[in-house]
Amino acid sequence: MLQFRKNNRALKCVNGYVFNIICCILFALLANSAQGLQLSAFTTKTPRVSKYSTKSPSASSMNHDATTSIYRLNATNGITCILMQVDGLISIRYRNKLNEDVEADLYMPDNPVLSGECDNTNLEILTMDFKGFSLSMTFKKSSGGEGWYINVFELTYSSSNPLFEHPDRPNLNVKLTSPAQTPMYFPTPVGKSYLCDKEQTVILYAPHDSGDQSGHIARLYLRDMHMQSFMFKESGKWGPSFHCSATGSYRDETAPLAVGTALAIAVLLTISGYGGWRYFKVKKVQYGSME
Repeated sequence: MLQFRKNNRALKCVNGYVFNIICCILFALLANSAQGLQLSAFTTKTPRVSKYSTKSPSASSMNHDATTSIYRLNATNGITCILMQVDGLISIRYRNKLNEDVEADLYMPDNPVLSGECDNTNLEILTMDFKGFSLSMTFKKSSGGEGWYINVFELTYSSSNPLFEHPDRPNLNVKLTSPAQTPMYFPTPVGKSYLCDKEQTVILYAPHDSGDQSGHIARLYLRDMHMQSFMFKESGKWGPSFHCSATGSYRDETAPLAVGTALAIAVLLTISGYGGWRYFKVKKVQYGSME
């Protein structure tokens, strides 16, 4: 009988120790999962640090948010293929006749002249012309066709544009593009729309082998962005949102549900397994002690 009590006390100590370890592991998993889910309804947005102020609302704006502009490109069949909403600014650094490096800024307008290409199943192009500038974005599908992204940004204009005051090299045709080593901007699953309230910056410059003599460098600032390409619904409305995170990475809005379900299953299996192990262990000890 004394031996049974000793074994029982030892078993309780072991059970308590194992139970504490399991609780610590489960708590760590829950904390890590809660941090990863990033539930937008309960998070506080960090203040944006930007080189520019949000543009003033325009009475003629087509958008439902007064600080952003909407750009819609329809295919030849009338169905929307590219839809973009953004508060954008283009900042161009150039050198004037006093040999000073200065910057000239212009906002992406509410009503540019839109053109593009939507007939290719794997490539789409959106071009907007305004105030002597032409901004083009080329959208592509991934190799497997399951995702879309912007492959390249291109900005063309004349160095004698009235935006530039006393440029040191006037009358040049300038062509700036995004870096070739960054071929995938804003990757998103096909059928979903990219959504990001974090400011994104794209640098545009002339490649060294382009023969460009302007020396211009542009930065494209994109804020409160919502866009989608390769749209196929006749309604022309946004697909489910694919959110960017505060770190610049991307997450699917369906990911929290999958992670939460997997975690719940893991917790249930762990508790069930521990309960079964403890039951049979106690039975074994009691049987051995009675003998």
